[in-house]
This record gives sequence, structure tokens and C-alpha cells, in this order.
Amino acid sequence: MPARRIASLTAPAALLAVLPLLLLFFSAAPASAHTSLTGSTPADGAEVAAPSQVTLTFNEALRSARVVVRPEKSEVEVQKGSARLDGEKVVQKIKGTLPAGKYSIGYRVISADGHPVTGVLSFTVTGAALAEDGPVPAETGIAAPTDSDDAAAESEGGTTRWLMVGAGLAAGVGIGLLFAMRRRR
Repeated sequence: MPARRIASLTAPAALLAVLPLLLLFFSAAPASAHTSLTGSTPADGAEVAAPSQVTLTFNEALRSARVVVRPEKSEVEVQKGSARLDGEKVVQKIKGTLPAGKYSIGYRVISADGHPVTGVLSFTVTGAALAEDGPVPAETGIAAPTDSDDAAAESEGGTTRWLMVGAGLAAGVGIGLLFAMRRRR
């Protein structure tokens, strides 16, 4: 078979082999959008009476969440129990009555597609309102637990990312082959 004949058959075959990978690459692009915080109660930077809970709202449903509420410049955690997931909302109860001062809300959530999202908000307590468990205890030094689901979710997100990279590389090689064969004509 002449070289031109082989080249004329190889280029379309390479394009047909790369086409499914291109479709996979471009169809998966919207799923790679990350979860983002759309609102919170109390709002970031707000001045409020002592809340009995904080609520974080995201743009999509979540797989898991960890919320830590602390006074500014302190390691004391003032949240009660684990955060409760309700679709795209995360509700974290506060233990005790928060004294006046500035507080931070640190969060780490795992989105439905496995990507971890972290952030920190702040609010200022201007007056005290009694929470369910009475006053906030003195410094406890409790460390934040590590969720074993976080590692699994991150590796799932990493696998998707590597599949996308592989598909992009395969598409690039296919297109390069196509151009190389056309130049030889």
C-alpha cells in the first residue's frame, strides 16, 4: 500500500478514536464546577445577638461537613455536636451563651462530586441570648476530629481530575497525528 493511502486512512481513524475522548472531556466540564457558599446566618461580618446555631448555605447538596465556631484568637470550640446536613444547608448548634466578642466560623465541606471546599467567616456578638445548654465553658482545648470520609472523597475527586487530564492528552495526540498526516500530503 502506498504511504499516501495509509496516511489518508490513518488520519480519519485517529480522529474517530479521539472523538469519544473529546466528548467525555467537554461533557464533564460542568461537573467540575466547585461548590460555593451562597449565604450564612449569621452573615459574614454581621453584628448579632448571641446565636444558638449557625447555618451555611451552599449552591449544591453536600456529602459531608465539619463546622468549627471559635472566639477570635482562641482555640476554644463553642459548637455543640456535629453539623447537620440538610441538602445544600449545614446547620451547626452552638453550646452555651456566647459572650460579646468576635467569632469565626471555619468550615470544610465535601461536595457531591467529591471536592473539598473550605472557608472562614466571622461575626460579632453584641449581646447575649441564652442558648440551649447554658453558658459557654472555659477553655477546653478540644481538637477538631478528622473525617475519614474526607480522604476518600478527595481521592475520588483526584481520580476524576486525572481522567480528564488523560483524555485531554489523548485528544492532543490525536489532533497532532491528524496534522502530521496532513502535512505529509
